[in-house]
Amino acid sequence: MANTLENFILAVITTDRESVGGSGPIFFAKDEEELQKTAFNLEKIMDAMAHEVKPGTIILVRH
Repeated sequence: MANTLENFILAVITTDRESVGGSGPIFFAKDEEELQKTAFNLEKIMDAMAHEVKPGTIILVRH
């Protein structure tokens, strides 16, 4: 598998500040509604796919 932009998490959106970390873009949402809205907007902007990895945490990746 080649190291291209498609092979990396582009962003994380979460409602739980304690559950994520790292050097990539992390967006903190105050509630589920803001989580979904932010994920939807970033999905369109980044031409990515949103995947919920657990309640309150969504990652954006490009396939």
